Amino acid sequence: MNDYSFFGLLMLTVLLSAMASSLAQNGALASANVLGSVYTNGVMVGQAIAGALPPLALICSLLLTGVNKLDSDIGEHHPHKAPNAGLTLYFLSACLVAFLSVSMLILSNRYKRLHTYTPLESVAADEEEEEPIHLLQKKHVPFSVLWGKLKLIVMTIFLTFCITLVFPVFASTVTSVQENPSLTILKKSIYIPFIYLMWNMGDLIGRVLCGMPNSRFLVQDPKTLITYAIVRVFFIPLFMTCNIHPGTSNPMISSDLWYILLQFLFGLSNGQLCTSCFMVIGDNCTTDDEKEAAGGFATVFLTFGLAVGSLLSYLFVPVVG
Repeated sequence: MNDYSFFGLLMLTVLLSAMASSLAQNGALASANVLGSVYTNGVMVGQAIAGALPPLALICSLLLTGVNKLDSDIGEHHPHKAPNAGLTLYFLSACLVAFLSVSMLILSNRYKRLHTYTPLESVAADEEEEEPIHLLQKKHVPFSVLWGKLKLIVMTIFLTFCITLVFPVFASTVTSVQENPSLTILKKSIYIPFIYLMWNMGDLIGRVLCGMPNSRFLVQDPKTLITYAIVRVFFIPLFMTCNIHPGTSNPMISSDLWYILLQFLFGLSNGQLCTSCFMVIGDNCTTDDEKEAAGGFATVFLTFGLAVGSLLSYLFVPVVG
């Protein structure tokens, strides 16, 4: 297969994968919005776990194959190249997450009937009189209705992911400030996946904390949410103080701990914001039809934010590295 055919096939598989992910995410969030905010938190935490496992698997594979050997073999010309075993384990971890998710969905549908899932906030005292929840949308909800009720929340989602997409530019370029680090975690071949892991761990912790009972970490006011999302833009100049030009110039703050902490907090704020938004969407809707439609409505802005953020990230590529 020539390069052009391979590239075309690769882009097609990426497109199909993105479409499948969008459909699955829309369905999951639509159902969760009807069932209650705690179910929405479960969906968001599941996404974060899926994001944290691949870099963890890559780090484990690098440790197993030998970091020192990898650094000497790769050299300075291919700083992002990993051995085939590492890439295979990275891919298999993602497949394992998908397999477990589908298996648990099949099991839940097999052993639980649809009407047994009820919102935890509205469990009636008399279960015999409780009406079943129907997850099929009965009527069309106009865009204007959803926008009028959720505009601040969905714009927060858009801004959050738009700003978040800057982090891979820094994460894939910045290396340790130490030229010959003694710690394994700071070596060139493992430092970058470690940074991805730290960001994803921050994201996961932020999502989990939002789901705690009576959590103060959960932001419920839409005006506070969008203000918080805008303030996150100040992370970008803070990242500029790190080792963005490794080997060519000295960073403003010569500290690996500072950079790792920034990435962790950036992920933490992302997890807190996006989870808060999706958890309070249902509270701002009146009917179950609106709640179900709001799941797909919010996902559109999430996807749009990722698309715009990926385009804007190209502006930082000439600056970093």
